[in-house]
Amino acid sequence: MKAVILAAGEGSRLKPFTVTRPKVMIPVGDKPILEYVIDALQASGIIDIIMVVGYKREKIMDYFGDGRKWGVNIVYVEQFQQLGTAHALRQVAHMINDRFLVINGDTVIDASAIKEIIQVSSGDAAMLTVTVQKAHQYGVVRTQNQLVKAILEKPKGEDVSNVVNAGVYSFSPIIFSFLESMEISERGEYEITDAIRKMLSEGYAVRSVHTNATWMDALFLWNLLDMNTAAIARQKPNIAGRVEDGAHIVGPVTIGENSVVMSGSYIVGPVCIGDNCDIGPNAVILPGTSIGSNSTIEPFARIANSILMKNVKVASFNNISSSIIGEGVSTGSHFIAESADTRVEMDDMLMKAHMGAAIGDNTEISGRVLVKPGKVVGVRCRIGSGTIVRENLPDDMKVL
Repeated sequence: MKAVILAAGEGSRLKPFTVTRPKVMIPVGDKPILEYVIDALQASGIIDIIMVVGYKREKIMDYFGDGRKWGVNIVYVEQFQQLGTAHALRQVAHMINDRFLVINGDTVIDASAIKEIIQVSSGDAAMLTVTVQKAHQYGVVRTQNQLVKAILEKPKGEDVSNVVNAGVYSFSPIIFSFLESMEISERGEYEITDAIRKMLSEGYAVRSVHTNATWMDALFLWNLLDMNTAAIARQKPNIAGRVEDGAHIVGPVTIGENSVVMSGSYIVGPVCIGDNCDIGPNAVILPGTSIGSNSTIEPFARIANSILMKNVKVASFNNISSSIIGEGVSTGSHFIAESADTRVEMDDMLMKAHMGAAIGDNTEISGRVLVKPGKVVGVRCRIGSGTIVRENLPDDMKVL
């Protein structure tokens, strides 16, 4: 069975991190989200993968290559215009002649969930569904006798089901006839769910495969923190680096090759630290934190429930909580990223969330800087000493 991974989109809601990479390449648990999808497919026995790429495709292609490192075979198809998931799937029609799997590239999913849907060998379509708490943010699926009856996009009302579309499908090649006959929606996109609705309207049966296995995606910045914690918890603890005498490791912790945890440091898992990192001395790293390779955490820094990407330098006496720190960011001493229940500006709306700061790639932050909860700092910003960041900062902003 072949799998088609949809990985062409930008993910504008996850800016500033999608300014420099596609959404699927945002790291959680110190590796790109897309890598979890590939690992799950390989563990399910699917090794032939067609990857639909578009936005910043070179980031994906340079990282995964032909897939041999992951035990799979990857071929790439480009979606030149990002016009939705159905438009993306249409690009691979010439490569499919049998039943195949379609999966979004921006989820952390367990292999057991994929195995459940690939066991469906009859009918023309099947959809994986999951139960979530905030179903109104997704495509809610109404089912009866394991058949899909309706798909409601981001519905409102108290009677909305908590069963949603997981973005994993099994199709026969007949799906392409529906994709070809579709007209562009009011949103300016063609979506797979629109094609499925058309199948339902013409009397085709679409199976619903409900799973209780791990499935997570990131609609908003704060979802990345939950996804990061779940990804770290799935990893098998391994200490390949060096832990000096006097350092304390508690719980499941992964430390990469050539990394050093210096004396007096205190790490409570689940925590993931990449390769070639220097931690401490006397640094504190608390659960839910991943630190990318080639990063430095100086003495007396405290980091909790946060994502630090590669090549990050955290100076002494920093306090970073529930925050996302982009690649190549450097901070001065006594930098504070507060976390609290707050309102984050998203899609011209204020949304409730618990988070700290989101700092874009290659931003330089001087000493004694405070970033208020829920504030987003763009890429390549420069923030001078003693600044309090109370508002979102656009890319390339200098605050002195």
